[in-house]
Amino acid sequence: LVIYATYRNQQTTLRTSLPPTYQGHNEINVWSPFIYGNMVPIAPDFSVALKSEQAAGTIFMVIKIDGRVRWKVGTFVSGRYHLNVRCPAYITFGSKNNGVSVGENAVKYQLVTRCSVSV
Repeated sequence: LVIYATYRNQQTTLRTSLPPTYQGHNEINVWSPFIYGNMVPIAPDFSVALKSEQAAGTIFMVIKIDGRVRWKVGTFVSGRYHLNVRCPAYITFGSKNNGVSVGENAVKYQLVTRCSVSV
């Protein structure tokens, strides 16, 4: 699985790999990946919208997870299926008090909306 962020369907961060995981029955796995992008160019068509969102203090991005999964039922193990996860997120600018500081230049945010998942 890989995770990355997009702005208006344009990838704005590097892809970060998530570790391979086995998830047993009724188990929950929690990941806290670090995604980033420095000086990422965006399409000129989006610059006006981005400037207005920055001025408002929040930017709307979509966090995406793509990869392949398989599952096991009894002794049957499925083939590999493509997994698409899309999580809308509002990232705030300004005070780091809006998130949890995890370093000098990093802030951790929690998503407050549901993600869509398709297999």
